[in-house]
Amino acid sequence: MVYNSEGVNPAKYLNDLGITAIILKYRLFREDSTYSLEKEVRQDAYRAMRLVRSHAKEWGIDTNRVGMWGFSSGGEVVTQVAYAPGYGDQKAKDPVDRLNGKPDFQILVYPGPLGIPQSVPKDAPKAFLVVANNDACCSAPIVTLLSAYRDARVPVEAHIFANGDHAFNMGYKTDLLSLKAWPSLLTNWMIDSHIIPASGSKQPQ
Repeated sequence: MVYNSEGVNPAKYLNDLGITAIILKYRLFREDSTYSLEKEVRQDAYRAMRLVRSHAKEWGIDTNRVGMWGFSSGGEVVTQVAYAPGYGDQKAKDPVDRLNGKPDFQILVYPGPLGIPQSVPKDAPKAFLVVANNDACCSAPIVTLLSAYRDARVPVEAHIFANGDHAFNMGYKTDLLSLKAWPSLLTNWMIDSHIIPASGSKQPQ
């Protein structure tokens, strides 16, 4: 729904770090839609992950470092594929549908409450979580997810800022210094998590 601020801008940020980025325009499940999060939107998320892996050689992608990033309702999309096994259908006619659809890591920025589990499996993808504490919609899901990750002993990093409310996007338009700086925390996490190399990476402006 927020294609530029929560799609194009994050993709360009990743490009600056040498990361290939693909923007998913998924079917919307609110606004009186006939689609559901658990069916059509989950299908879109799985298809996107599998399509990326099917083009890995062509696009120069490491199939073991394919992540998914979601803002707000986009975070709910990520949850649909992050905690299930993700195995493809080996009998599918389309070879894309035979591939693994589970992300290797996830980035959730003020994710909506739908799909947030009370517990996560041991093979859950490592996670980077960001939210403002005064976000009435989406601070609680981050706290729940952080606790679940801690219980499962799966790598997680969470940043809960005092202010910022909802939809601060990449922090480009806010006056709050902590929110302006949050993408640099993501860069550091990706380096520390060995998603990208430290040498040659540059902090986005």
